[in-house]
Amino acid sequence: MNPIGQSLGTNLVEQLAPRVLTPAFGFWAGGLLALWTSGYGRTWATGLAALPTVLQLLLLAAVLMLVAASAVIAEHLTLPVLRLLEGYWPGRLGAPLRKRTVRRRERIERSLQELTAKAFHGEAGPEDERLRAIAEQRLFDLPAEASSAMPTRLGNILRAAEDRPRARYGLDPVLCWPHLWLSLDKEPQEELTLARKGLDDAARLWLWCLLFAVWTPWSWWAPLVTLLGCPAVYYGAMLARARAYGLLMQSVFDLYRRRVYRGLRWPPPADAAGEPAAGQEVTTYLWRGIAPPGMRFATEDED
Repeated sequence: MNPIGQSLGTNLVEQLAPRVLTPAFGFWAGGLLALWTSGYGRTWATGLAALPTVLQLLLLAAVLMLVAASAVIAEHLTLPVLRLLEGYWPGRLGAPLRKRTVRRRERIERSLQELTAKAFHGEAGPEDERLRAIAEQRLFDLPAEASSAMPTRLGNILRAAEDRPRARYGLDPVLCWPHLWLSLDKEPQEELTLARKGLDDAARLWLWCLLFAVWTPWSWWAPLVTLLGCPAVYYGAMLARARAYGLLMQSVFDLYRRRVYRGLRWPPPADAAGEPAAGQEVTTYLWRGIAPPGMRFATEDED
């Protein structure tokens, strides 16, 4: 093979490999197995074996392209799938579940108050301490405000992580995130990228498990993959990765939020007590472009 053809072939393999070697490959391989076990696959295999070698290679290339294309489509569907699993549903579809979330938080708070009172009076035992730790973790995964409650556990974990910078520092995480992200060093950016990638990968795996049900007409075990795989991915991987991503996002605000002020040439708050009010002013400025009366931006000499 000439050097140009070899280079093109190598580049094609390098581009296709990350797309092919994904859960999409498992989806199509599982579908092929379902077809094979149903009897249709054996008939097709006999027909394919009779084809010329060139046609077989072209068919193999077409199959690989199909797998790669489906993987790309799944990547584009990752955000909508995450939004669906978070509970961003149309209308008031999730209203009953949001109310349940609020009631659940109230129950946990009452339980935690009782356990804390027992500990204060020296009446708490090892089991009480264990229950108290569990209650604190469950409370940590829920938004503090009833208006922020989401209908799903995934949505509540991510919403609670988004609400903490707003409550502590007055900074809206959605509006401030682009400015904060661009001011970060390479290492925290890489950590956040990896954490978000882990969450996105879990969402795509959940999607492929759901889509595996399309093979049901050819295999009795295909719906089992969906019924067992989707909950396993959701509770076994997605919630933990969402929690890890939320903690990293919160840590970035804890450690680097002052860079937003510096990047905007905005006077930083003098102390922690004035930080929520200052953060709300920054949020208003980013949203509406309105600075407080008498606001004086820092000059380059003052940075």
